[in-house]
Parts: sequence; structure tokens; C-alpha cells
Amino acid sequence: MLRNLFFRNEHKIKISILIFMILIIWMGIFSICIAQDISLKDRERMRSIQIINPNPQFSLRLELDKKQGQSFVPGENINIRFNINRDSYVTLYNYDVLGRVKVIFPNRYMPNNFVKAGREYKVEGQIAPDTQPGIEFVQGFATTRPLLMNNSIRNMISRNIVPQISNDYRSFVQRMRSVILPLPSAEWTSSNLLSINVVQTPPPMQYGSLWINSNPSNAKVYLNDKYRGTSPIKIGNLNQGYYTVKVEKSGYEVWESKVQVTPLQTTQVSAQLKLLHQQGSISISCNQSNAKIYLDGDYQKRTSSSKAVILEDVSEGYHELLVTKEGYQDWNEKIYVTANQEVNVFINLMKSISDGSISIFCNEKNAKIYLDGKYKRRTLDNKAVELQNVEPGYHELLITKEGFQDWKKTIMVTPNQTYMVSVFMIPEMSKEGSIAVSCNVDNAKIFVNGTYKMYSSDSQPKLLEDLEEGGYEITVIKDGYRTWLQDVWVYPGETTSIYVDMNELKF
Repeated sequence: MLRNLFFRNEHKIKISILIFMILIIWMGIFSICIAQDISLKDRERMRSIQIINPNPQFSLRLELDKKQGQSFVPGENINIRFNINRDSYVTLYNYDVLGRVKVIFPNRYMPNNFVKAGREYKVEGQIAPDTQPGIEFVQGFATTRPLLMNNSIRNMISRNIVPQISNDYRSFVQRMRSVILPLPSAEWTSSNLLSINVVQTPPPMQYGSLWINSNPSNAKVYLNDKYRGTSPIKIGNLNQGYYTVKVEKSGYEVWESKVQVTPLQTTQVSAQLKLLHQQGSISISCNQSNAKIYLDGDYQKRTSSSKAVILEDVSEGYHELLVTKEGYQDWNEKIYVTANQEVNVFINLMKSISDGSISIFCNEKNAKIYLDGKYKRRTLDNKAVELQNVEPGYHELLITKEGFQDWKKTIMVTPNQTYMVSVFMIPEMSKEGSIAVSCNVDNAKIFVNGTYKMYSSDSQPKLLEDLEEGGYEITVIKDGYRTWLQDVWVYPGETTSIYVDMNELKF
């Protein structure tokens, strides 16, 4: 009897807690409605949008960069901050005035929606200039598994800054409920609902402009994904805010950047376009099967005596090709690969007649190995490289890599034995030094041997870099102050710090 009574009471307690939580949520919604004077139609839309976990095990919190009740105008920047108290996958949706649903996180600039607990994240955006006045909403969902993002949505995010995924919020919410609500309550949660009040844009008083140039020129220019012409080009009558500039030209990589437009100013944008990587292929025919093929020191494939082996997507230019097999002499040659063409290589491996070998372990990978002045192979990462079929006797071993001191040693190879070599590459010491200039005043001109270099800062040192060893005359000048002059000696690989105390002139 007591057992049954206990469980009945427990059931009543759970129901009471659930009703209490729902009342708190609706009181929050009601207070938002009063603060922003939301219409009955918008209140109904707010209630239909929200999907609430009745027993959440973790929480997702959204905040606007403006106080509750403040409004936005089209073209205005908007920041949404969010945090969560459990590692999870977060997705934020925007429900606009026309009933459309858009994904605002993840996005092109933050494509990964896995977030860490206890950290604050921020979504930076802009109210679209053509946004109609009214109430928009933002709600987020967090799941312990990546359930809400598929390949179709990720492709849309890669192509659009704010992709639209539904024309009707009602059907979207219905689909979302069918995915979220069947999950265990411990595996998902929903955020608070943000309301964004967009009002009519006041007549613009001041505009800025962009001057967009590219190297090479005559490239297509897009502003916020809209084609505006070819470079160089000036685009005027732009409202204050951030814009996405994209520059495209056939045969070059797409250049893209986010720039800020300031009223009454022309912002200079320079796009340095990079050539697309040109590639070819190598066809390797060999008299022996199962021989290892290395290209520029990296293992690729194994040979076949019955058919050619193709190395695809090889960049245009010279490459070191090595084919090696135990019991045979290494085949090594430098070949040239032409873009969009196939290079045919025929290899005849000869049986080895050497009796000794050298095992080389090096702390740096991809260093070149030379034996008696002839290139052999490259070192590997945390793995020894073995030079087989080395004739008995004295040999000169050289290991070299750009940015490191050469390693050189004369070794004695014994028949039927492996000579073990451990190589530690030491970085080259820099031949240049620098001077760190700290100053008690801001915007003073700094000269080196009479040549102007930069302005001073009273908050952080300014660094004069790439100075060869020797003495330099440092002069600091600013109107209203006595000229400061000092000779400084620069040592290679070191930074010499000086403090400039400018004294104000008194009349």
C-alpha cells in the first residue's frame, strides 16, 4: 500500500514540476511580447516555432548584442552570442517575417558546428538591406550527436552566406519535431527564443565606397555574391557595414575577403590572384613487380611487371623518382612533368652485387641523403632509411636540408653488415638581427641610418627586423620634442631592445 502511494505521489510531483517549468517559459515569452509590443499574430508564430525539451539535462543560451526591446534597421550589423554547458552539436535557425527558415550557424566562416562547453561563441552578421519590417526569431538546438546537418545543407552553406532551407516555417517546425522529440531528453536541448524587431530604414545620410583592384586585372568582381563588373572598379553609394568581396578570373583561384565600408571614405581592396595548380601524370613500366615507388621522397605505390603503374595529380615541374627493391640496385632519376600530359618511364632493375648497407636514422624528415656526392634518398619521419648494396670500404655520407646545418661524416662499410648512423640536424643560425624600440610618446618617426622606417607606439615596442650584423644610427623625431639619437649594435639572431625617452620642448 505504501509502495503504491509513494509512486502515485512521485508521479504527481513530476507533473507539478513539468507544469511549473512550462509556466516559467510562457511567462518569459509573455514578458518579451510586452517589452517589444509583439502582435497577436507574431505571438502565435512564436508559440508555434518553439520546441521545448520537458526534461533537459543541459542548456543552450542565446544573447543579442542589443538590450531587450531595442530594434534593428536593414543593413545594420548584428551579433548573436551563445554558450552551452555540455560539448554538443549546435545549429541556429532564423525565422524571418515572410516565414522563411535560414541556417545562421554553422556558416561559411564557421563550418564546424561542434562546440565546447563553457566557451562563448559569436555569430556576426548583417540585417539584409531588403529585409521587410517586422519580428524575426532565432532559436537554436543542441544534440549530443550530429543529427541536424546533412550533406545537402553543408553544400548550401559552402555556397551561400545565409542559406535558406525552407519557404514555410510551419512545415519546417513539423519536420524538426519529428526528428527532435523522439530522442531521449538527455540527448538534446533547445535554446531560448530570440526576437529581432526590424524597423523601417531611415533615409541614408552618408555613403562610403570601395575601390577594388586585382593582379592580374580584368577579373570579375562580386559584392555580396552580386556581379558588379571587372577590376579595377569603384563601387559607390554603399551603406556603412561589412561586405563580402569576391574576385574571379579563369585559370586563377577564387579570391574572397570581408571588408568594411566607412561613411565618406573609399576603402582600397587589392586582390592578389594565385594561378591554379597545373598537374600531369607519370606512367611507370618496370621489369620487376612489387618494387617500391617514391616521388620526392614520399612513398606512392608498388610496381607491376605486367602493366604500367600510373601516378596521377603530379604538379608541373621537376621531380625525383626512386624505385627500390631488396636485392636490386636502386633506380633514381629526376624527371620533368608537363601539365595535362603523361610522362612514360621505363625501368630495368638490376640485381645488386654490393655486400654492405647503411641504416640512417634522422631527427628531421625529408632531408636529402648523399653518398659519395650522389643523391640517394630522403630521410623519413621517426623511421630509419636503409641504403642497400653499398660496396665495402670508406664512403662519404652527407645529409642536407634547407634551414639546417649540413651533416657530414666518413664511414667504413663492412661486407654483409649494416652500418648504423644516427643523425641530429641542427638549425642554421640566423645571420640577421633586429631592434625593438620602446618609446614614451606615440606617432614619433623612427629613422635607421637616416631612412624613415615606421612610427613609434607608446603602448608596445616597434620591431625593426632583417638587419645585418653591425652598427646602426637610430633617430626618433616628433614635432614639439627634442630629437633623440643613439648608435646601436645588432647581433645575428638576437633582438636588441632600446628605450626612447622623448623630452618635450619648452619655450
